[in-house]
Amino acid sequence: MQIATKNRILFYVLLFALSRTASAQDQAFSQYWENRNYYNPAFTGLKEGTLNGLLTYRKLWPKFPGNFSNIHLSVDLKTYNSYGFGLYALSSDEGGGFIKSTHAGLSYSWRGYFNKERNIYFQLGVKGSYNDKRLNFNKYVYSGNLHEIYGNVINVSTPVEVSEKANYWDFSVGAMAYIPWERNYREFMDNYIGFSVNHFTRPKDNFIEGKARLPIKISLQWQSYIRTSLYSLDKKSSLFACPGLLFENRGEKIMSSSSFNNLVIGTDIISDPLFCGIWYSSQLLNSSNENYKAFVFKLGVKLNSPQKRIEYRIAYSYDMSLGNLVKTTEGSHEISFNIAYKFNAKYKYNIFSF
Repeated sequence: MQIATKNRILFYVLLFALSRTASAQDQAFSQYWENRNYYNPAFTGLKEGTLNGLLTYRKLWPKFPGNFSNIHLSVDLKTYNSYGFGLYALSSDEGGGFIKSTHAGLSYSWRGYFNKERNIYFQLGVKGSYNDKRLNFNKYVYSGNLHEIYGNVINVSTPVEVSEKANYWDFSVGAMAYIPWERNYREFMDNYIGFSVNHFTRPKDNFIEGKARLPIKISLQWQSYIRTSLYSLDKKSSLFACPGLLFENRGEKIMSSSSFNNLVIGTDIISDPLFCGIWYSSQLLNSSNENYKAFVFKLGVKLNSPQKRIEYRIAYSYDMSLGNLVKTTEGSHEISFNIAYKFNAKYKYNIFSF
């Protein structure tokens, strides 16, 4: 009966996640810049002649009953002209198979220049994806399924009237600007500033309410690379400080009291071949004083092939929960693996030029 009680609690937690107020919240990553294409399609293809691949695994709240995890895979390519192409897939498991989601999509970006000589540019992007979500009530046994004397499992209807699957197309658009800053005729700071509008077609995505639509989400992103006068651990390159910010707002009415905020802010320090960072994460429902807060600690390593044609990045981050959720959730773990392959300039007018 103790197991059934825990599963019942888990069910009602997940049921709340399916309600209209918190309907189908997007997945969130602590390493948001590593997963930037997920947040804004305009970030598709930032470096010319480079093929980027990313694999991220996130384990959310391992102490909480049930499995909550995400796997994100993305690949994007920037040609030597103005175009960028990408594809991504996202798989999530909520409650040990209670809710399973799969998303797969394509993204496209176009680059224009404010000042080509100074390499100040902007990119516009669009992303389309197909989404499949499924419920599986057979994963859990509730007290109503048990015989009062023999304890045998009996078949009863699900606790609420729900649909067991949801399929839909979804679209997002975004824009970004790259603004470098030189000091003493040397590159001093690189700034990437982005803004995106997600789910602007408002597809139907709700297991309970037939008329409910996916709320629009707006997102602001900023990442900076500041060159310091210090040397990295390899004694060859400069040490960089990399502050950044991600802000998201989502709801039936954007920036209203019933909307949902997600904020990630902090900084990384890059001292080749190592990098580390500390970030603050907050997820808040504006109409409530309850929110999820965490400090995010990040550590990674960057390696290059002998010819420096291939760059590898491995990063691990741990979310240390704050407040009343410390004992319940035990934080979250996230690991990402990124690989970037740089094509030779001779391909400029070959197959990688469109």
